Amino acid sequence: MSMSEVDRRGAEQWFRRRGLPSVVRGLEGDLLVRIVPAVVWLALSDVLYDVLTAIDGDAAFETRLESDAFEALYTVTLAGSLVVPAVGAWLAAWWARDRVLRNRGFVTAVLVTAVYVVVWPVVDYVLADAEMFATIVVDLVEVAVLIGLTAIGVGSIFGWALRAAVRQLRGVGEMTSRAMPLLLLVTTFGFFTAEIWQIAGLVSRGRMWLVAGFFLVLSGLFLSSVFATELKALIAAARWPERVEALPAETFGGLTATEGTVPPLSRLERANMVLILLLTQLLQALVFGVLVFVVFAVLGRLAVPDGAIKAWVSHDPTPGKLFGVQVPMANELVGVCLFIAAFSGLYFVATIVTDAAHRKRFFDPVLDHLEVSLAGRALYLSHFGRRP
Repeated sequence: MSMSEVDRRGAEQWFRRRGLPSVVRGLEGDLLVRIVPAVVWLALSDVLYDVLTAIDGDAAFETRLESDAFEALYTVTLAGSLVVPAVGAWLAAWWARDRVLRNRGFVTAVLVTAVYVVVWPVVDYVLADAEMFATIVVDLVEVAVLIGLTAIGVGSIFGWALRAAVRQLRGVGEMTSRAMPLLLLVTTFGFFTAEIWQIAGLVSRGRMWLVAGFFLVLSGLFLSSVFATELKALIAAARWPERVEALPAETFGGLTATEGTVPPLSRLERANMVLILLLTQLLQALVFGVLVFVVFAVLGRLAVPDGAIKAWVSHDPTPGKLFGVQVPMANELVGVCLFIAAFSGLYFVATIVTDAAHRKRFFDPVLDHLEVSLAGRALYLSHFGRRP
């Protein structure tokens, strides 16, 4: 039984949604439609960033921040600047999914891209006298980069990793209950020592991000070696025939394959599978790090008065900024929370391969995902190894 054109596109979309574009034979199509979710996220982020900078750039901002009501409203706006673009991108992804399958949506994608590249820079120029032509050029470059990354499959991989991380948020309570108590015992005492505050006061924000990047590289190197070994064992076990029943019937129903007809994994496919394992675990570590940042930010606001910060860093606390946006806490507190959060992410990564319960809850489902994907790959390549 052979695949029809719609069945083929459905199977290829299934692999892309699972973060495995390397399995698909042939080049990506409908690139402009595929990048609409990313363009929507960028556009909404730019709009909300401009709103925030207009608010905290006001000369009376510090005075208004003394009001509890204004501080609460500004904090909600900060949270909204993260949530609204994510929701918009999710809705755009839901819209694009069927359009890509049916080869539709090109005109709408052109309009959305034009609004981001041309219309919003013009509006920003009229309202805030911002640089227009430079912004248009930067936005064009961003769109070109998105198209290039989507063409080589990076967008599919990153999109799947994000969806996997969001699904894992359902287990965030278990994640924190297992990993955070011991971490809090270790880090809380350090949080109230003068030395860490002095370091945060002396180290620039750029260097602090370099420290976080160093922890990220260490985590990536450690996990890559572990995941390469895990993948080799998974492939050697060759359990994919047992997982054919887990495939969606509307896409793979009626198709069969035998082990002898399935080509071995290419280097690109192996790298793709290691990458989705790596991204999934690193995004989980990022979620955990953000939680730790929020916990210590709240603790600092409650338990560390400005007088204590002044005594520790030998100067008055400076207004806090994060990603160029002013936040309602001291900049020194932001630096301390960033360092502890980066260390916490590294700690969380270490538990992935040392804690059996954590592995069963957060890592084994990804291996199961790969087993099912290998079954789908066998059927897809057996019946549609090449494009006509």
